[in-house]
Amino acid sequence: MKCINFRIRTRNYEKYLYCTKRGKEIEFKDCSNCKYKEFKPIKELKKKSNKLKKIEAKRFSIITDNLKVCYVCKKKKKDDLNEIFEGSNRQMSMKYGLVIPICRQCHIEYDLNKELRQKYQREAQKKFEEKYGHDLFMQEFKKNYL
Repeated sequence: MKCINFRIRTRNYEKYLYCTKRGKEIEFKDCSNCKYKEFKPIKELKKKSNKLKKIEAKRFSIITDNLKVCYVCKKKKKDDLNEIFEGSNRQMSMKYGLVIPICRQCHIEYDLNKELRQKYQREAQKKFEEKYGHDLFMQEFKKNYL
């Protein structure tokens, strides 16, 4: 973190350090021992709403019955419950049970590998359409993954 009064300026195409509190040119060692040193306040992270907490707590899956073992590698214990359709469709995935249990290693691979993600999105769409129908899928997710 750096002081809010610390600036790097240029004069005749040469850089120099400047303190706005002192109003003069300084050296870097002067800034580290300065009594006027101030830092930006750190903002608190936005907390999840109670509505989202309730939805996340009630997650279920129509894709698999076993939510304790990783769905991708089927060997390790799950670390996370991953929503198949992410971003703006994340809450819809939770609402309709398009969630899979996944271990940390597979979760990283799932996020990086687009083909793997598309495979599970196609599978999730098939399961959704078996249970709820194609029209509802298109109404909710607005994209055909098959």
